[in-house]
Amino acid sequence: MKAIANISAVSLIAGVVLGLLLGVWYEGRGNDERIAVAVGEESARAGRLEAEVSRLQVRTDLAEMHLRLGRIAMEADRQDYGTAGERATHFFDEVARLAKETEQDDQERAALENVLAARDELIAGLATAQPEAAERLKQLYLELFDMGAPSDLAGHAM
Repeated sequence: MKAIANISAVSLIAGVVLGLLLGVWYEGRGNDERIAVAVGEESARAGRLEAEVSRLQVRTDLAEMHLRLGRIAMEADRQDYGTAGERATHFFDEVARLAKETEQDDQERAALENVLAARDELIAGLATAQPEAAERLKQLYLELFDMGAPSDLAGHAM
């Protein structure tokens, strides 16, 4: 009888322990699902933030290119064609790199393509000290501003 009582007691304890383990496992399983959902949501949020950072980096790069172009236009306007030509070469190289390395929206892509389309004409004009190159640089500066400016500023560059 004592052996049956011991077996019953051990069986009862084993049942309680097994029940507790199953309860903890089942409850943990629900947490795993909640954790997986939370991780998925955070992963999606991180992806959106990365895309936003990338978009803002492109916008910052475009703004920097716009400032450089303004500087080149000022040098050409002062008839410092040599310096303007050197800076223009570096400027167009950076614009080409930016166009290749980054993803832009249609407006940004159009702005970069428009700038690159003027490269040969402007470099040649600066190399031969043509005053028309300074005017073309100013025009390109305004076009680039209008393409990249917020809609409430477009058309009001100067």
